[in-house]
Amino acid sequence: MTTDITASSCRVHAVADDVLGTLDATAVAAAIDAGAFSAADAADAAVARMRAVDAEVGAVRWWGAPRGAGVRAPRGAAFHGVPSAIKENTPFAGLPTTIGSAALPDAPAAKSGPVAEQFLATGLNVLASTAMPEYGLTASAEFADGRAPVRNPWDTRYTAGGSSSGAAALVASGALPIAHGNDGGGSIRIPAALNGLVGLKGTRGRTVGAPELKVLPVNVVSEGVLTRTVRDTARYFAAAERHQRNSALPPVGHVSGPGRRRRIGLVTESVTEYGIDEACLAPVRSLAEELAAQGHEIVELSMRDLHLDGGFVTDFLTYWGLLAALEVAGSAAAARGRIDRAALDPVTRGLLRAGRRSALAIPGAIRRLRAVEGDYERMFVERGVDAMLSPTMTRPTPRIGHLDPGQPFEEFMARTVAMVGITPLNNVSGGPAISVPCGIDSAGLPLGAQFAGPAGTEATLLELAYEVEEIRPFARIDA
Repeated sequence: MTTDITASSCRVHAVADDVLGTLDATAVAAAIDAGAFSAADAADAAVARMRAVDAEVGAVRWWGAPRGAGVRAPRGAAFHGVPSAIKENTPFAGLPTTIGSAALPDAPAAKSGPVAEQFLATGLNVLASTAMPEYGLTASAEFADGRAPVRNPWDTRYTAGGSSSGAAALVASGALPIAHGNDGGGSIRIPAALNGLVGLKGTRGRTVGAPELKVLPVNVVSEGVLTRTVRDTARYFAAAERHQRNSALPPVGHVSGPGRRRRIGLVTESVTEYGIDEACLAPVRSLAEELAAQGHEIVELSMRDLHLDGGFVTDFLTYWGLLAALEVAGSAAAARGRIDRAALDPVTRGLLRAGRRSALAIPGAIRRLRAVEGDYERMFVERGVDAMLSPTMTRPTPRIGHLDPGQPFEEFMARTVAMVGITPLNNVSGGPAISVPCGIDSAGLPLGAQFAGPAGTEATLLELAYEVEEIRPFARIDA
């Protein structure tokens, strides 16, 4: 088997004439089930692809034992034997859980946590863990300790986003058909948008979460996957739900295509003062016109409909500082005090300082952030819309270095806020949101559109995503 890496204008991919070919995860599972090739064959091909592209994109953090748990999964599992990877902030037996940080020891985890168990229950075969920025606190996996950044396979001069950075780079490059991610401020949807992938953040509590997150005053983190097709994401959520379903939410079920006509609110504003770059807005406006031509009703929405103002950004950043402190403390406890605080990333240290300075503001920030959920849900009722459509990102993909953690902290945060002006709303509100590819910018990099809905409406968002995939087929990196 020969793995072919193609590099043109700094684009790299590992799509090859092997058993994986151009198959998505659903098709790989079907081929294994039909006996066209084995789970071991799929794992061998995936490992070869991952090793080939990793030198270019820096996506793998820790290598695991090939052909592991997925091969032992029940034959009826949705993704039996399909090769995949897990984000390195998720305890997985045999792999270190260093959470993107050089400050933590690299001792392998003794057992997998509940998040990994749900992931494995779908049949996926974890071959490695994927690189991420320290503690998942930033939108680009760039490091101050000399490690190589995670690069975008569409153009390695640019970031793959974050914090599910390595997962996105491996899936977008064709090395893997599907990979695990989690989303605390856009960490699935941001890399999905920047790498031309599908990324769904479910309703708060939809999937199994890390046990320690249950004590957060506002739980902003959701688990999911990054994929190249809508059907893979839909199949994953249906399979995860079969493993463990949250009975407080309506079931997602197995969504298999577009649904009925919807009333969709078009959002062209950011929650920040920086607004949305026209390069990100233009393809979403044209998508809205195409959806209207398909019979959907499109109405304009304003951030005023959500009763949000500039205070949301301040409150979110205040809470982000608290989360940084809790993450560092939690990881230190899990490592039994074996943490080198001097090795913490400059951004992490900056967030810890900012958190201490704003300590008195934390109770008020938490109270206002908790109120966002009710305002968000009421907006859908008051405006009579089924979903919101917006750009995923407020700025096009930045080059490596734009979010260098070694730059002055205030400049770093200003650049981050300017880039990420939409996704955090759904982490705070708890409502689901999905990013789908929506075109290519002038630099040849993918752009994303986001559909967001009220709690429990993942099925509606998947139906809309299927329709986008039909009327505006997603670009392929190997085309």
